[in-house]
Amino acid sequence: MNDDRALAACAEITRTEARNFHYGLRLLPERKRLALYAVYAWMRVLDDLADNDAKDAGAKAADLDRFEARTREVFEGRGGTAHGDAREDAVIAGLAAVLRAFPADRADFIAAIEGQRMDLAPRAFACYAETELYCDRVASTVGRICLDVWGARPGADADPEADSARVLSTRRGIAFQLTNILRDIREDHARGRCYLPADELAASGLTVDALLAWSDPAACARFMHTQCARAERIFAESAALDGLVSADALPTIRAMSAIYRGILRKIARDPRRALRERARLTALEKSWIALRARFGLLGAAP
Repeated sequence: MNDDRALAACAEITRTEARNFHYGLRLLPERKRLALYAVYAWMRVLDDLADNDAKDAGAKAADLDRFEARTREVFEGRGGTAHGDAREDAVIAGLAAVLRAFPADRADFIAAIEGQRMDLAPRAFACYAETELYCDRVASTVGRICLDVWGARPGADADPEADSARVLSTRRGIAFQLTNILRDIREDHARGRCYLPADELAASGLTVDALLAWSDPAACARFMHTQCARAERIFAESAALDGLVSADALPTIRAMSAIYRGILRKIARDPRRALRERARLTALEKSWIALRARFGLLGAAP
């Protein structure tokens, strides 16, 4: 599959399936936009392989092994050959096109696959350190890959006292994924998963079932507000990232961050409702955020 066809297929996957990211990614110049559409499509296919309810854990593990092998081949310059699944073939060819144009780090792609392996069996995370490791693998990897495509402003890391853009993009990714976790508690629980720190639930006198049932309103509200406050704090800690990315990527990172921060704040305003129904921004709200970002009207902390 040639680059143009592969990138067009990746763009279509992103357009139809990236409910939040697409609003920010489309603000990039074409070369970077198409590259990140391919990255998103690669991540989407990876996620779908791990979440395929038609297969058991062993079959899904075999699919992830195959996908990892194909990804490694691309990084070694010998990938991109057809496998038989048109969607997977397109994202592998799209990744090959990205790597010819941008210096992405193979370690982040392999770590993202490891993150999906963490989801193959029902699990609960004992403590926040385990939750954060998961967030790093499934979300901060994306942030670091985005940074490889966006590029940093000249001299962005000249101040030895400043955190590097890579460290800050890791923190921003964690904030994004913590938002996803808080948004999807009920859905994840139905799939046998809980990404909330078990020790913090226990310290609040709660279980996931009790939280979803809102059985102790005061304890449930305190727990949810504490989790939201942590994510909000990490967003704030990564604020300097906006000043480090290349100027043509600034509208994108601000729009994407504003969308996720908006979801987080909806959860914080009414956590009980967020446990009943998925918190989201409307298409109009996301379009308005993207429009403001395009014209430089969206600040670093909306």
